[in-house]
Amino acid sequence: GNFLKSFKEKVVTSDPSVYVEVALYGTADDDFKLLLVSEHDDIVNELKVVTKFVERTTGLESEVRLINGGLWKKQENFRASHPYSPDDYDKTSPLEQWKSQHPLGLQIITQMETENPLSKDVLTKSLRRASKRFRQVKIEEYDDLGDGCVLMATWREGSVFVLWDGRGHVDINLFAYEGLDEEESEVFNRWFRGNTSLRVVLYDEHPRGFGRVVSYKHDSDREAEPHWS
Repeated sequence: GNFLKSFKEKVVTSDPSVYVEVALYGTADDDFKLLLVSEHDDIVNELKVVTKFVERTTGLESEVRLINGGLWKKQENFRASHPYSPDDYDKTSPLEQWKSQHPLGLQIITQMETENPLSKDVLTKSLRRASKRFRQVKIEEYDDLGDGCVLMATWREGSVFVLWDGRGHVDINLFAYEGLDEEESEVFNRWFRGNTSLRVVLYDEHPRGFGRVVSYKHDSDREAEPHWS
């Protein structure tokens, strides 16, 4: 594994080279990863074929954890046949979409992982600790399906859903109408991790509302025209 990772850093530098990590698991005793390096142009569809074959022949389940591609090759002295400026594009549709937005809140998705054992009790304590900053929180637990559990914390201004896969992966879906930003989310995640060895492997923000929302609530001023219009 370390050899292939070192090989990836030295060789998988430019397109179409691709480095892939596939997790294979069946029971707690036979979890392992399949590491691949390829130059196939259609790596995603090839992965579908390979993972289905592995699942069928071994009885293991597969999960593609990582796909890293090389950088596009630089075209020396490149010149566009016809340069375009923003004024060359019709802004009617984008402006209609901009004005139709009604952002109501913010959703933040965080994924955490650890190599150490987890349990429902540990994660429930983590959620209670991190949710103390909210008022009148109600926490519910669901563990009657699969190996892990789902924890749900709700309050008047928002909610948190925690999904544990029964192994070392945790998904946290945090939503609030007011008072939520990157700093507040970092505080929540830090309190959630607490004394565990969980580490953040993915963080993503999404403004939520209606009218094809793409802008954050604090950045939205429906009375002002966007600078590009």
